[in-house]
Amino acid sequence: MTFLVGKPLTLAITATAGSGFLLFGYDQGVMSGLLSGDAFVQTFPEINTNTGANGSATLQGTVVAIYEIGCFLGALMALFWGEKVGRRMCIMAGCVILSIGAALQCSAFSIPHMIVGRIVAGIGNGLNTSTIPVWHSELSKPESRGKGLAIELCINIFGVMTAYWVDYGMSYVKNDAQFRFPIALQILFAILTFIGIIGLPESPRWLIAHGRESEARRIIWSLQPNAHSITEDDAIVNQDVAEITQAIREEQAATEESSFMMVFKNGPQKFLHRTLLGMGGQMMQQLSGVNLITYYNTVIFEKSVGMSHNLALLLAGFNGVAYFVSTLVPIWTIDRLGRRKLMLFAVIGQCACMAILAGTVWDGGHAAGLVATVMLFLFNFFFGVGLLAIPWLLPAEYSPLATRTRSAALATATNWIFTFLVVEITPVSIDNVGYRTYIYFAVFNFCFIPLIYFFYPETRNLTLEQIDHLFTGEKVKLHWHASMGIAGEAERRMGEKDAELAGVQHESQQEASAPSPLPDGYPVQAPAQLPQSEFNPCDGQGLSPSLSSNTSFYPAAEVRSHERDGGRNEEATNEVPNHIPHNASPNHPYMHSSPEFVIDELAALRNFSNNAASFPQTAQEAYQGIASPLFDHSVFSDPVNDVFLPGSAYEALHTTLRNRQLWTARPDIPSRCSSPASVPESGAVTPNRFNPSEVNHYSRPSRPFELSPARENVLWQNYLNEICLWLDMFDNHRHFASTYPQMAKSSPHLRYSILALSARQIERKQNQKSQSESLSLYQEAIHLLLPELESKTTPVIASCVILCVLEMLSCNPKEWRRHLDGCAYLIQAAEINGFSGKEEQALFWCFARMDVCGGLISEEETIIPIHHWIPKDMSPTEASQHFLASNISAFDTYANYTVYLCAQTLGVLFNPSSQLPPSCVTCRYLGSPDDRDTYVRRWKRLFDSVEEWYDNRPNQMKPIFIIPATAGPGQERPFPTVLYGNGAAISGNQLYHACALLLLQRKPNTLSLSRRPKSVLWHARQICAISASNTHHGCWTNALQPLWLAGKAMSHHSEHTEIIETLTRIERETGWATAWRVEDLKDFWGEDDDIDEMEPMRIDVEGDVSLQTPRSIRSL
Repeated sequence: MTFLVGKPLTLAITATAGSGFLLFGYDQGVMSGLLSGDAFVQTFPEINTNTGANGSATLQGTVVAIYEIGCFLGALMALFWGEKVGRRMCIMAGCVILSIGAALQCSAFSIPHMIVGRIVAGIGNGLNTSTIPVWHSELSKPESRGKGLAIELCINIFGVMTAYWVDYGMSYVKNDAQFRFPIALQILFAILTFIGIIGLPESPRWLIAHGRESEARRIIWSLQPNAHSITEDDAIVNQDVAEITQAIREEQAATEESSFMMVFKNGPQKFLHRTLLGMGGQMMQQLSGVNLITYYNTVIFEKSVGMSHNLALLLAGFNGVAYFVSTLVPIWTIDRLGRRKLMLFAVIGQCACMAILAGTVWDGGHAAGLVATVMLFLFNFFFGVGLLAIPWLLPAEYSPLATRTRSAALATATNWIFTFLVVEITPVSIDNVGYRTYIYFAVFNFCFIPLIYFFYPETRNLTLEQIDHLFTGEKVKLHWHASMGIAGEAERRMGEKDAELAGVQHESQQEASAPSPLPDGYPVQAPAQLPQSEFNPCDGQGLSPSLSSNTSFYPAAEVRSHERDGGRNEEATNEVPNHIPHNASPNHPYMHSSPEFVIDELAALRNFSNNAASFPQTAQEAYQGIASPLFDHSVFSDPVNDVFLPGSAYEALHTTLRNRQLWTARPDIPSRCSSPASVPESGAVTPNRFNPSEVNHYSRPSRPFELSPARENVLWQNYLNEICLWLDMFDNHRHFASTYPQMAKSSPHLRYSILALSARQIERKQNQKSQSESLSLYQEAIHLLLPELESKTTPVIASCVILCVLEMLSCNPKEWRRHLDGCAYLIQAAEINGFSGKEEQALFWCFARMDVCGGLISEEETIIPIHHWIPKDMSPTEASQHFLASNISAFDTYANYTVYLCAQTLGVLFNPSSQLPPSCVTCRYLGSPDDRDTYVRRWKRLFDSVEEWYDNRPNQMKPIFIIPATAGPGQERPFPTVLYGNGAAISGNQLYHACALLLLQRKPNTLSLSRRPKSVLWHARQICAISASNTHHGCWTNALQPLWLAGKAMSHHSEHTEIIETLTRIERETGWATAWRVEDLKDFWGEDDDIDEMEPMRIDVEGDVSLQTPRSIRSL
C-alpha cells in the first residue's frame, strides 16, 4: 500500500508507468546503432550487411525481430494469467524477466546466445507493455487518462532517443563495450520500474472484481486530489466505488463466468467488436512503417540516403530528438481534440511522407536525399502526434473490465506480431526492392483513413463506464454528444451566453446607474489573520484565513471576468486568493454537476460577478455590497418556462446563495451559534445580525426597494391562507403559520423570503408575464440573508427552506435537486433532524418532503443521508418504534413516518450500492452499518415496515368516505372516491402507496411473501383516486410526484384524461407547474394530443381492473 495520496500519488503512478515505457523505448532503439558498429559486426559477422561484407540480411532481420516474438509470448502470458495475479504482479514479473534477458544479451558471443537473450527480454517487455497501460488507465481520472498515457509514450520515445545517443556515444569505443554497455543499461530502467511499482497501489477495478472492496475504496480515496480533506466514506469515493461495481456487475452477467472465449463473442456487450478495434489500432501503428525507421534508422540513412556511418548515427540521434519533441504535442491535445482527429491527422501525414520518401529514394540525387531526410523527420512527427500513444490507450478504454486484461493482451500481441513482420522483412525488402518498400507503407496509411473514420468511437473525457454505453446499443455510437459538451460545446455555449448577457446588461444599464466604486479604504484582506482555532463566525470575526471568503466554486468565471476587464483588479487579485478548487467542499456531491449545468452556473456567476459573487473579507461586511433590484425584468418574462434559466437574474441569485450555503456548510465552521429564542423580543438583535444602518453609501443602489403596506398585506394574506397549507401540512402546531411570521418581525431576511414566496405563487397562479415583484423580493431576501448564513440560526434555516420552496415552485422538476443541495448541507451543518423538536423539527420535515419529491423525480436517494434524519444516538429501529408509538397521540408525526419510509425506499432502490452483488452491500438504511444484508432481506424488511404503517394507521389517517369506481355510458368514473379528513392523512396515504408501488415494481423474483400484497395497479389507482377526490391545496403540491409515478401504470384513455385534468387543475389553482409532468406522461403513454384512440378497459365495482394494453404501451 502506498504512503502517498492525492497529486503526489498520481505523479508517482505516471512516473513509474513512464519508466516502464522508457525501458520499452530504449529496447526498441538500442539495436539501431549497434547493427553496423565495428565491435558488433566483429563479434557477430554472420549478420554483417555492411558494404563488402557477406552477412545475411535475413538473419540480421531475424536477430532483431525475434525480440518481438518474445514480446508476443509475454503478451500471451498476460492474457492467460494477468487477470489472476493482478496488474502489479505482472509488471514486477516483467521487470525481472527483462533483466535476465538483458544480462543474456550483453554476455552473448554467438548468434544463438543473442537470440535466446532477446526472446527472454521480449517476454518481460511483453508482460510490461500489456499491463502498464491498463494499470495506469484504471488509476487515472477520465479527464487525465489520455494525457497520462501520452506522457508515458512521450517517455517511451525519450527512451528511443536515449538509445540513439548512447549508441552514438559508444561508437567511439573500440572494444566490446561498444555494444555490451548499451544493452546492459536497460537493466537499470527495469530496476527503477520494479522499485516504483512496489510502493504503488493495485488497480481498484481489479480489486473490486476480486472481492477486495475495502482495499479498492482506500485506493480510490487516496487518488482524489483533495484526499487529505475527505474520508474514505465521502460521497465522491462512494460514487466511484458504486460506478465501478455496477459496471463489474453488468459485465460479469454477460461474460459466461469470465471464460477466455468471451473475447471472441459479441453479444450485448460487443466483446469481439471492441477487441478487434484494439487489435486494429496496434496493427495500424506497426503497418504505418514506424519501426521501419525506429529499428533501422541508421541503416536507412546509410543505404537509402547514402550517408556515412558516423553521420547516420548523428542524424539518427537528432531524429530521435525531433521524435521526442513531437510526442509532447499529444500531452495537451489528446484530451482536447480527441483520439479520432489525431489519428486521422497522423495517417494522412504519414501517407504523404512515405509517398514522397519513395520518390526521393528512387531519384537518388543529393537534393532528393535531403528531402528524404526531411520526410523521415516529418514521418516521426506525424506518428508521434497521432499514432504513438492512442493505439496503446484504446484497448484499455474500449474493453470492459471483464475482458480488459485479455483484450489489452491480444492488442499488444497484435502489435508484436506486426512489429516482427515489419522488422523481419525490412532489411530484406530494402536490399531487394529498394524504394518500393516505402510505397506499400504509403498504401497502408491511405487505407487506414476510412477505417478510423467509420469504425473508431471517440472516447475523449468519458469515464470507462460511459465508454461501455457506446457499445451496448444496437449500433456502436462514434460520439457521446452529452459528454463532448464539456470540452467542445463549452466554449461555444459560453460565447453565446456572453453575448446574451452582454445584451441584458446593456439594457439594464440604461435604466440603472453603475454601482459606485469601492472606497480606497475598503479592505481586501481579513482584518486580523486569526489562527484557525480562534476563528468563530458567531462572534462576528472574519472568515478563516485558511480559506479566503473571496472565493468561487467556479474559478473559470472569475478568470474570464478578469480577462474581460483587462486586469484592472490585478492588485487585489494578487493580494487575495481569488478562488479555491472546485472540490474544496468535498462532502457536497452535487457540486459535480453535468457539463451543461456547469456552463450555466459559470454564466450566471459571471453576470453577478460584480456583486454578490465576490465575497468580502469580513463576516459583518460580507454581501453588504449586493445591489438591490436593478434587473430589467422584462427580459425574463415567460411564466410558463423555468424562470431559473441560465443567464437569468433568478439563476444568478440562486447560484450565489447556493455557493455560499455550500461554503458555509463546510466542516471547519462550528456547527451553530447558540440559537436565539424562537420568537425574539421586539427589537432584539441576535449575534452577527445584519444591521441595515451599517451599509456604506456605495453598497446600496440609488433606487431603494419599496413595498407598500397594502401590497404587503395582500402577500401576507396569501401566505397564511394558501402557502401555509403546504408548509404546515404535516405539522399540527402550524409553525409556518404562527411561529415563523413572528420571527420575521426581527429577521428581515425571513420576512422578505416569505413575501417573495407569496408573490411568486401569485404570479404563477395568475399566469402573470412579469416576475418583477417576486424577483425583487427574492433578491432582497438573499441580500439580507447572506451575511447571516454562518450563524445557522433557526430564522436563517427557515429562510433557506422557504426559498427552496420558491425555487421548486418555479423551476423544472428535473433540476429540483440542484436547488435543494445547498440548503440540505446547511441543515446537516446545523445538526437539525426529524426529532429536533418544535419549529426546527417542522423545518426539517418540510424540507424532507421536498427532498423526497426530488428523489422520486430523479430516481435517486435523498440529498440528506437517511442516517442524518434521526439523532446520532438513535438507531433506525428506535426511530421506527418512536414513529409507530405516535399513532396514538400525534398523527402528524405518524404521517412524517411515511416520508421517512419513502426516503428509505429511495435509498434501498436507487442508491448506487443497491446494485452491488448482495455480498458486497452494507445496509445503511434499515439496520446497523455493520450488518451485511442481501437485497432480498433489505427489500423484505422495508416492505414489512411500509405495510406495518398501513395496518397501524390511527383513525385520523383513515378515509372517512369511499365510493367505488364506476363504468358505463354517461357515468364513467375511472377512479374511486377516497375522502380523508385532514392534510396529513391525504399526503401520508399517498406516500404510502408511492412506497408500495416502487417496492412492488422492484420486488425480488425469488421472494415469497407471507400474504399476497395488493397489486402495483391497485396502489397506482389509489394515488390517482386520492388526488382527484381531495382538493386540499396543500396536499396537491405533494401529490405531484406520486401522481406522476401512478400515471405511468395507467393505460386507459379515461384514466389518462382524469390524470391530466387533475394535474391541470393543480397548476391552475395552486400555481405549481404541472405542464412538464403532463407532457412527460403523454410521451410515456405514446400520445400526442388525442387520447380518444385508446383501447377499452373493464372496471369492476370493487375497484380492480382488467386491462387491454394499448399498442403504445406494449411498445414501451
